[in-house]
Amino acid sequence: MIKKILSLTIVFIFCAMPVLAKDKIEMINDDIGVYIFKINAKKYAHKIKPYIVQNVETPKKVYNDNCFDLVVNGGFFDVKNSKSVSFVTIDGVLVGDTNEHSELIESLKKQNRLDKVLSRGELRILENKRGKIKFDITRHTTPVKKGYHIKHALQAGPILLPDMDLTGEGFVQKEDDIVTFQAVDILKRRERTIVALKGKYLYIILFTKDYQVDANEARDYIKDKLKAKKALALDGGLSTALNYKNISISSMGRYQRKVKSFLIIEK
Repeated sequence: MIKKILSLTIVFIFCAMPVLAKDKIEMINDDIGVYIFKINAKKYAHKIKPYIVQNVETPKKVYNDNCFDLVVNGGFFDVKNSKSVSFVTIDGVLVGDTNEHSELIESLKKQNRLDKVLSRGELRILENKRGKIKFDITRHTTPVKKGYHIKHALQAGPILLPDMDLTGEGFVQKEDDIVTFQAVDILKRRERTIVALKGKYLYIILFTKDYQVDANEARDYIKDKLKAKKALALDGGLSTALNYKNISISSMGRYQRKVKSFLIIEK
């Protein structure tokens, strides 16, 4: 059920194409500040994919320029130089490569976090020889299921479900069980963008400024509310933003942060 009064993080926009396609996307807004998009992944199997821009851009601009069905912020990036800090694969081609960010690689080596960061979780869209599509959430270094190849992949993290390992993915470092380092405010309450899988459905969940959560709270909410089997955090905080039909969601009121990569649904 969609509440009549939506959070102030939503504004209305108009897509360049006057006719909006019929779809199998349901928006759920049962809790103020949380927006859940339930997507029939079977119907959209060949239309869900990552998208990347040369520099950085807002989801709203990407949505308007291409008139996609839905656009949401994607993987991590360096705000100083617009380089991808997540692996991104589109149509079997690696178009976002963390290894190309030499300064980051050297820094992660010194912090003893390189292998952990490079192996962070990703949303995979797999395809077999007959064109059958399967969705999965797993670590970047996990071998691909036999008979399938990676058609698209969007890395971010951490994996929230079925098991969350903040230390193993390099989001947290501890000494004597005391947290000495945390990346992307992972243990703090912030805006979050999450993708989750359950049966034939792919869920996109946005926690906005009116319902901020840490990684543990996001995991528990999705587990209890959606009963999802797998879930992955995308970039969050100020990057949290989505455009769908005449709805624009942002963590910064009317304005969206420019980001590097996205998850999109084509019409």
